[in-house]
Amino acid sequence: MQGIAINGTMLHEVRMLMEPYQKGTVSSLVYPKSRIRFTSEGQEIRLWFPAMLALELYRSGTLPQDAKEEFSVSVSGKKIGNYRVIDFRYPGASGSRDDILMVLEKVGNVATE
Repeated sequence: MQGIAINGTMLHEVRMLMEPYQKGTVSSLVYPKSRIRFTSEGQEIRLWFPAMLALELYRSGTLPQDAKEEFSVSVSGKKIGNYRVIDFRYPGASGSRDDILMVLEKVGNVATE
């Protein structure tokens, strides 16, 4: 299973600090690769992942809040280009998960590494 990274951050490695279940402990939430799915077609990447992870990516600055700002995307350690968010959808009533859909569009003709 391939992993995807935004601005060098592997999405399945993002640690989200949670309320501790007991005093003196540190609790964090990490989503496995199986909860982060994506497809690539032409100049677009369609990415489905938990809404809480999306919130953390924006909170931490991994994803820019400016819709015009571009960021690097890598798949399994290989940079595939610079992208920007062109669509963001919340889960529908028929969805059984809390996954959002984010559509990324490739910016320019960026050489891969």
